[in-house]
Amino acid sequence: MTWVGAARAGALLLALTALGACGDAATDATGATDPATDTPSDGTPPGLIPGLPPGSGTTPGGGTTVPPGPAADGGAAVDASVDPPAPDAGTPAVDSGTRTDASTPPPVGGPGPRPTRNCAYSKDADGFFRMVTQTGGVEYWVRLPPTYVATTAYPLVLGTHGCGDNAKNFATWAMAPYAIRATQGHIAVSVGAGRDGQCWNTAADEPKVLAVLDDVRTCFYVHQKKVTMAGYSSGGLMAYFTAMRNARRFAGLLIENSSLQSTFGSNSDATLAAAGWKLNVAITARTSDNQFAIATIRADRTKLQNAGFPVQFRELAGGHDGNSDDWTGFLLPKITGYTAP
Repeated sequence: MTWVGAARAGALLLALTALGACGDAATDATGATDPATDTPSDGTPPGLIPGLPPGSGTTPGGGTTVPPGPAADGGAAVDASVDPPAPDAGTPAVDSGTRTDASTPPPVGGPGPRPTRNCAYSKDADGFFRMVTQTGGVEYWVRLPPTYVATTAYPLVLGTHGCGDNAKNFATWAMAPYAIRATQGHIAVSVGAGRDGQCWNTAADEPKVLAVLDDVRTCFYVHQKKVTMAGYSSGGLMAYFTAMRNARRFAGLLIENSSLQSTFGSNSDATLAAAGWKLNVAITARTSDNQFAIATIRADRTKLQNAGFPVQFRELAGGHDGNSDDWTGFLLPKITGYTAP
């Protein structure tokens, strides 16, 4: 289901080199060749950042509504309370230099340490709750699996929203969409970090994202080898930046409508070479995305594959708006096969 965001962020133009041509065949990591038939018609520079997602009937700063129950016709329930992301125009590409995370030791075997704190929280009607890190006061939103018990280690998906969206809203349509909540098997976390309604500043916000990861692990039993970073649009840039620079901390990376090269610019290849390990990557893109050109995202896939990263790639017709089905039908299911070494 496609969500149309009500608020859109102001546009920041980002000059990047347009790469490749357009096509609309869905592909995967098999190396199959895309039919290259024409050039993008929108003329939008590949680095223009998108972002506002759907949200429980919200616009940035607005209130939320409770998602409806199952569809009356017995079909798939529609989370009409969530207004998906609209193009966020935001975060400039960061040519930040490269860094290896070799100084971070890989996780020791097994699921890792259990929580060290008894953390108080209050769930809303849909099971979401707000937390704040003990160090730094960084806000984030959580939804636990319905079967959560503190003696079992669970996969974690740590997400960052698009420009104009907010952490709570992103949690409801992407990290724990309505359609999977009854069977949700992962701990879903959406980082706020003071960026509600805004785009991300990758270099400045990386420590905040990592602080949330550290904090949530002290409260809930997160399997240390099953942590996946995720993001949409501007949040996808944040996800690429964090995961590639701290690869040993992640099993995988989920990207909706965003770009590796818009994140690292001319340092993309060097950043991939410096990563602590070749983590799993899943990417979903739209052929008519006017924020991140499909040719650029295809080139991202090629760079990742050439650098040895396992990539699962899908492209569909459509524009930049965020879509819950991208998460329920393609991205989130991938985490069952993701384990860090």
